[in-house]
Amino acid sequence: MIGVVLRSNLPRAMRMLRLRAGWRQEDLAAKAGGSRETISRIERGQVRGVTVGVLEKVADVLGASLDLLVRYQGAELDRLVDAGHAQIQDAVAAALTDLGWIVRVEVSFNHFGDRGRADVVAFHPVARIFLVVEVKSALGNLQETLGRLDVKVRVAGTIAAECGWTDVAVAVPVLVVADTRAARRVVAAHASLFGRYRLRGRQALAWMRRPGLPARRGSSGSRNVRNHVD
Repeated sequence: MIGVVLRSNLPRAMRMLRLRAGWRQEDLAAKAGGSRETISRIERGQVRGVTVGVLEKVADVLGASLDLLVRYQGAELDRLVDAGHAQIQDAVAAALTDLGWIVRVEVSFNHFGDRGRADVVAFHPVARIFLVVEVKSALGNLQETLGRLDVKVRVAGTIAAECGWTDVAVAVPVLVVADTRAARRVVAAHASLFGRYRLRGRQALAWMRRPGLPARRGSSGSRNVRNHVD
């Protein structure tokens, strides 16, 4: 049996955020384009029949984000999700290698409190471009995902140097997501968050075949790291 379970803090969190904003249920309903009865049901935890889209809209009006947890036969779902992640990761590494990039996977880093692991990193010795690749089999907390990628780009000089690549001119963030309808909806619904990723799909692949420096710093989320590499 497969079930989608809303995190247990949903009713209380929605109510407390509404009260913090100083709104009545009617006020929140008007801003979210719904009814007071729907808001009341959400705050009582009676969400059967309330669509995920409605919940996301209410959370967005309150300045929050909705997090869903899918449970399935204990740890089996984790293994399935990890398998999907590994499959994408392997495909990305193979594709970059075929295109002439030097690739490393599962690279750990620890730089003055910034610590973590990069799914894939790649260096192009001719263009001197360093890619920091985040792989997602599904999009969950977008701000967390993009925030983690920003950290990795910020310490890209250190990561590159530890891989033996000391001649890096610029670091470029790359987000690779499984091509699903759900992922496309998320990207479309959060266009401002993804605005920095100017090259997508075939355009991104074409650039990786013949990489060159971005037109201007910051236009695609790139970061000059020359001064951060010893």
